[in-house]
Amino acid sequence: MATEKTADLADELVAEFGENAAYVADLLARYRESPESVDAEWREFFRARQIPSGGPGGPPTPPGKPEPEPRPAHPPAPAESTRAVAAEKPPAPAPGRAEVVSPLRGGALRIAENMEASLAVPTATSQRQIPIKLLDENRRLINESRTASDESKISFTQLVAWAIVQALKQFPRLNDAYDAGEGAPVRVRREEIRFGLAVDVERSDGSRTLLVPNVKGVEKMGFAAFAAAADDVVRRARTGKLSLTDFEGTTVSLTNPGTLGTTASVPRLLPGQGLIVATGAIGYPAEFSAMAPETLSELAVSKVATFTSTYDHRIIQGAESGAFLGRIEELLLGQDGFYEQVFGDLALPYKPLHWAVDKNPAFGRRSRSRRACSSSSTRIGCADI
Repeated sequence: MATEKTADLADELVAEFGENAAYVADLLARYRESPESVDAEWREFFRARQIPSGGPGGPPTPPGKPEPEPRPAHPPAPAESTRAVAAEKPPAPAPGRAEVVSPLRGGALRIAENMEASLAVPTATSQRQIPIKLLDENRRLINESRTASDESKISFTQLVAWAIVQALKQFPRLNDAYDAGEGAPVRVRREEIRFGLAVDVERSDGSRTLLVPNVKGVEKMGFAAFAAAADDVVRRARTGKLSLTDFEGTTVSLTNPGTLGTTASVPRLLPGQGLIVATGAIGYPAEFSAMAPETLSELAVSKVATFTSTYDHRIIQGAESGAFLGRIEELLLGQDGFYEQVFGDLALPYKPLHWAVDKNPAFGRRSRSRRACSSSSTRIGCADI
């Protein structure tokens, strides 16, 4: 009976907290050892589920003893399809002499269950490569002013997230979710945007985990309020101070594997969300990587980043996803006063830079003239070119 109750609890964590189930599982382990080691809100949450310290129905599993194999998670998909996926899985290979088999426990087990649950969501992905030069330059202007005023810097992620929020106002149905919990598939319409920010957290033992807390009600915020709220939730994620409400009801998420140099990513979409956006590394296209900075400047080659939109294909179609990414590009290129709004909300004393088409039709002829000039001793001629 205790084994069955433990498996039920694991299923509940996966269903309720999605990609954050590992974080909650770690808190649960701490609560079982000492209830006072977790915040009051989390103690009430675990007590409401009748989880006494020492484990549900008995003491926790002793170290070194494998936990009972958990039952599969219950994503909002027919049980038949889940069984069919499981039936197709090949058996695990037998370990070799130099291999060590270690049962997954705690947070690692919850992550594995999350990924199993994500298999029940039929997704598709759109990609778009977006010029980032204007974003880069305007961010530099913003942070020069904020540094002089001893204010925190604005990150690329915050500006990109803000563009996503503004684009969602034009494509509000990408904020919806699919649900079949009552047996009949339905589309859940959600007007509030609860924006999830993926945060890479390094634990004390050197291992890493990904948390996705959310900022609620961002559709009603200005940029300054959103940036402050995002800073707060990221800080609390990295100091282990997230509360139960930080995970509730995420509608759209942003993950940024580009900070690790990843060019493009197709993240998993968990039940309960309709969309997750990923941004890749910022840099020049690979074919220009060997060019000198001066040449790149004369060619007007911009830094770019690849954006991916992974969506629930049961309620969102490819045309919507593609147009949504197109809208994000328009905003990051400054259309419809995007940067004017940001600068104004931050009370900056100057105007943002604007995107413009490079006007250098005589680039090739100009380069030849410069080469001729460099071999000449007439400095006046050089100045006239």
